[in-house]
Amino acid sequence: MVLTESDDAIAANTLSESITQATLLSDTLQQNNSKLQRKLSAFLYAQQENNNSVVPKPFPSSSEKDVALKNGSSIANEKRYYENLDSLNHTQTHTSLLKKQYDRIATELKIKVDEKEVKVIEIYESFLRFKREVAGNAESMRTGRTLSKRVIRDMENNELKKDQEIEKVRLKFIHLRTKVKRLEQHLHAKEQLAEGLHLIDFEQLKFENQTLSEKIEERTEELTKLRKKTTSTAQVLTHVKEKLHFVLVENQKLKKEIGQLNALIKANRENLARSKKEREAKRNHLKQLREEDGVLSSDALIQEYNKRQIEHTELEIQLSNSRKRLAFLMHLLAPTMDSNFEKM
Repeated sequence: MVLTESDDAIAANTLSESITQATLLSDTLQQNNSKLQRKLSAFLYAQQENNNSVVPKPFPSSSEKDVALKNGSSIANEKRYYENLDSLNHTQTHTSLLKKQYDRIATELKIKVDEKEVKVIEIYESFLRFKREVAGNAESMRTGRTLSKRVIRDMENNELKKDQEIEKVRLKFIHLRTKVKRLEQHLHAKEQLAEGLHLIDFEQLKFENQTLSEKIEERTEELTKLRKKTTSTAQVLTHVKEKLHFVLVENQKLKKEIGQLNALIKANRENLARSKKEREAKRNHLKQLREEDGVLSSDALIQEYNKRQIEHTELEIQLSNSRKRLAFLMHLLAPTMDSNFEKM
């Protein structure tokens, strides 16, 4: 039943639109007829004035030829006027017939709609009474009591609101569907009038769409390449940062070791200088003792001297090893120091 009502509403809307269009066409034709009648009356009046003012001559002059041409054109205009008048009468007759037919169809549809509305109201009232009876006999699941009249009335009000909303949406849907059909008919008519142009436009748009799709694919490929390049660059940069951090940490460690080695070398140098001074002092003292007393050139002095000589040799060996260690560390730190200088 809903589909029948919607179809009837669509037919009624279509008929009303057709009647409106026919009425507008009739008004336009009547206005054109009035304009043509005014022009024709003015032209006939001017032609009559020209005929009254013309004097007959034995031979036609150029002015007479112009008048004859005007008479011929007036006959053609008069013929065209009568043809337009016949067309107007035919259009008016056809419009009146269409109007009567549409009025009759609209009346029949209105009668059907009224009958269906009465039937719908009766069915709705019967269904409403049935629902009230069912709701009155219903019991609450929690309390086991029957529903009160206020609760039933609230439920009916809520249901009525929902039905009204559904009715509004349904009417809006019917209106939109009618509008869509009218637009489809208009579009179909335009396509029939300019099918060739539409085909050309479609081919042109298809070609442009293909060109744009190719450009989009190229841009997408370029963007993908740039993203990959950016990702690889970011990875390389992260690796370089990690390596730089590791090198800086190693540099700090090597600097500490160099500091310790420098302190050790300094201490060894001080010990060596002190040992040399002691050796010179011992030599001088030994020389002095030898000069003073030859008895001091005993085995004890020789052993002491040999012991000092061994200590001196060991200190020189330690100093040589420390220098080699320092040279090796300086060789390791040379690339790092050069890169730091370049960054600075």
